[in-house]
Amino acid sequence: MSTRTRALHRWPWLAAALLTAALLAAAPAHSAGDAVAKVQPSDCRPRDADSTCAAAVAGMTAPPEQRLPDATLYDGPLAGVPANGYAYWGFDFISDQTGLPSPVRPDEFINRSGVPVTIKLSFAYPTGHFCGNDCLPGVEFVIGPGWAKRDPPYVFAGDTVSVSYAIDPGQGYGLWQASNARLTVTIPASSRATLGDVGMAAMPSIATEVAAVMRTCACVDGTSAACSDGSHFSNGLMGYWTQTFRTYLRAGAFNNCPSQR
Repeated sequence: MSTRTRALHRWPWLAAALLTAALLAAAPAHSAGDAVAKVQPSDCRPRDADSTCAAAVAGMTAPPEQRLPDATLYDGPLAGVPANGYAYWGFDFISDQTGLPSPVRPDEFINRSGVPVTIKLSFAYPTGHFCGNDCLPGVEFVIGPGWAKRDPPYVFAGDTVSVSYAIDPGQGYGLWQASNARLTVTIPASSRATLGDVGMAAMPSIATEVAAVMRTCACVDGTSAACSDGSHFSNGLMGYWTQTFRTYLRAGAFNNCPSQR
């Protein structure tokens, strides 16, 4: 055995060092132009309506996430929205059918499924002439018993503008909206749920008026009197928006309790 071989066996760290040096020497050299460009901060803002940026983001980009498309429960028209003004859309069908109190409020849908549901409303958007804020459709999501307001950003795609929001399991939700819209209801791929599970009517494209039902209401002074919540529509549409009182009106609604002074 040579003197060099005996040295390598005696000091194994020396063998590792020699191997590392050999690998580094064999590696090809990189020129300055081969260096990866530094990533610049994007000037996009999360709520940019048109999703445009003044400068592109430089540097290497990760490949898009591979995922299955969402399962679509409904993709079609939402009937009954008036040609002018705003309408409210939300109704607890289960509470109405069973007589049990709503866990949120009776004028909200409730996602009783175990999966999140995404509600998307799409509107025609004029591209042949300038469109200011006044020509954009008005949409406002309300969430939970306190009607917490949610205003998702507009998303533009050619001659269509859309607004969407994801509703968590167990969450109540409703919508104020203007103009007729195309409704798309989706859940995560491979999930199982029906329109009824997420709180909606089986046929959003049909709006048949359901007559008002008279009932007895408890008054604040301890008495009771006849009352009615008024009529609603079969797809959950409730009534018209009034800017004066910031509330919706349901046809046939009344309450005979003494007025509070």
